[in-house]
Amino acid sequence: MTNWDSLYIYYISGTGNARISSKWIAEEAEKRGLKTVVQQIDRLENIVMPAPGQKPLIGFAYPTHGFNAAPIMLRFIAGFPSKLCKEIFLLNTRAGMKLYKLFMPGLSGLALVLPAFILWLKGYKCIGFRPVDLPSNWIPLHPGLRKKVIESIFARCEPIVRNFANKILDGKRVFRGLYSLPVDLLISPIAAGYYIGGRFFLAKTFIANSNCNNCGICIKECPTSSIKLVRNRPYWKLTCESCMRCLNHCPERAIEAAHGLATGIMILITAVNTRLIIFIIDSLNIQPDVWWWKVLSQLIGIGVMILVAALIYLIMHFAMGFKPISFIVRFTSFTTFPFWRRYKYLKEKKDFENKTETTSNHKT
Repeated sequence: MTNWDSLYIYYISGTGNARISSKWIAEEAEKRGLKTVVQQIDRLENIVMPAPGQKPLIGFAYPTHGFNAAPIMLRFIAGFPSKLCKEIFLLNTRAGMKLYKLFMPGLSGLALVLPAFILWLKGYKCIGFRPVDLPSNWIPLHPGLRKKVIESIFARCEPIVRNFANKILDGKRVFRGLYSLPVDLLISPIAAGYYIGGRFFLAKTFIANSNCNNCGICIKECPTSSIKLVRNRPYWKLTCESCMRCLNHCPERAIEAAHGLATGIMILITAVNTRLIIFIIDSLNIQPDVWWWKVLSQLIGIGVMILVAALIYLIMHFAMGFKPISFIVRFTSFTTFPFWRRYKYLKEKKDFENKTETTSNHKT
């Protein structure tokens, strides 16, 4: 028999998938009489922790970013206090798709393994971790899914999450995430590359077009405080985690994933990196096949990518004040066209208010 008296779920969500998953789990816990605290960790502010003397079960729910846990969740878990409870569980949402009647799973990569390892080092026992293939919100790569497809994916995933919750609450161990572990480990180098450098490149591919009325919603709702006003236009900092909240929730559809700009940046990165590598090899007479140079050249490439992306984005941000430049950047972005749907959570945002209780004075 379990002896928990409460359930604490900490989640981060760009467009609602991890949020609704947390809600489903909390509802199952409430049926059993457990006090539930569902805490959004935006900006890592005002985090409510279990009070001394409580016997909580703690869960973490978050989306997959670059085949890894969202960076903000990794930071949260890395700084999470030890010995608040004995047992924890993890749930990651990942890019679910549908091909005709076939539901297509996403990939977790390190999204479950790495947080479980970090928490194990802190003395926590993971009693369950599971991926859930809720609708993909990766709008830079594809249009938002049709409503009918979204509804069918939600209808499939809700009982899966509730069943996972009930098994955990019954004291059972659920390690559904191990099923895809061989593939997840195979793509782990991609996850590492994304975390080290790729996410900084993606942070510099979002722009605000001329529809922007400076309502400030994107700045206010950004979970990492990564959007600021520069010359009266939203500007995305390198800390952006590409959660897609701003792009999908903008009421004016003013936020674009600038495909043309991204392509131009990639071409420049390749050219600069190639020239730099050749210059270093020739100047220092380095043998390209030695192992240390292969590692160093990769690190140089990542540094060049971040530097070039940030510089070109800064220049383009100011250049967007000129209508011809703004027109070119906007209409070389697929997201500007009506057929490129946004992904919005099925229910109104106010349907599930963030639930926190002030019974504890412990903060992160």
